[in-house]
Amino acid sequence: MAHLACIFCCLVWGSSFILLERVTHVFAPVEIGIWRMMSGAAVVGSFWWLRRGQFRIERRDAFYMLLAAVAFTAPPQVVQAYVLAQGYGHSFFGTMVAAIPLLTILVSFPMLGILPTGRELVGVLGGLVCMWLLVEDGVHRGMSLGLLALTFVVPLASALSNTFIKWKLAHVPAAPLTTTLLVAASFALLPLQLSTPALETLHIAGPVNAAVTPTAVVYLLLLGVVGSGISTMVFIWMILQKGPLYAGMTTYVVPVLALLWGTVDNETISPRQMLAIAGVLAMVALVQVGSRQIVASANPDKSSELIAEPQFAIVPTHVMSAPAALASPPESQVA
Repeated sequence: MAHLACIFCCLVWGSSFILLERVTHVFAPVEIGIWRMMSGAAVVGSFWWLRRGQFRIERRDAFYMLLAAVAFTAPPQVVQAYVLAQGYGHSFFGTMVAAIPLLTILVSFPMLGILPTGRELVGVLGGLVCMWLLVEDGVHRGMSLGLLALTFVVPLASALSNTFIKWKLAHVPAAPLTTTLLVAASFALLPLQLSTPALETLHIAGPVNAAVTPTAVVYLLLLGVVGSGISTMVFIWMILQKGPLYAGMTTYVVPVLALLWGTVDNETISPRQMLAIAGVLAMVALVQVGSRQIVASANPDKSSELIAEPQFAIVPTHVMSAPAALASPPESQVA
């Protein structure tokens, strides 16, 4: 059953890039982000509602959730839709997922004060070299440096979200944390969506005179309900049944599936791109084998105390919007 759950999550997240690229032909980036997060919140929120008596959000937790939603959850939703709408292919941007574990190790030092081990440092530096190969490949495809910098907002936001939530919100169960982040991020984007001048100034107003088709609506619902909702709960179940290291194997499969969808869609997959993604995945494997997990203490007064555990599972923010929530304890353990 766990293998089926893993296959399901990999297929859903690996296919999200081509679906999102199709949706950008009809809807604007901010609009896409709002619908994805609200529909995903409806699914996860339903699970929370069924078990609503087991956890209540404290005022301090609400502040940290709002901060994480505005800073780490909302921006990637808009950025990813925007870069995919530029017409350079969805498979190229799908490979960026592989950088999330390495960037998480990198940002854990300033945020949690955790020095990387020698193995992790080699993996991070090697991974960054491979990511530079992807940047060069993007330049050869005609992408500007500004656009390429925007693409790194997505994996960087995931890394920051993982680390921040483990630091400040590790004691909050997955369902309320995920639901709150999705809803708060959606409302944070509403003023931007309602301001046409702002959308036009930022060049994120969306396609002109685009006709809304049933296919585009179905794709958008799949991205939200299945991609951000159902797969979240499946992933949580997988962590509880098999552990975070097993669940984290999705990091290897998602970029590969994104490349395969690019091949099916007749996109150009360059040898440089293949070499770069192979190198990044090799670096991810290097840091995962025998490495430790950095988890912040659930006691707010002892947040500097760290517990060494097996490597944690990481899910891209642009897919689920609340990856670190999945490393929280089961709700049945929270009074």
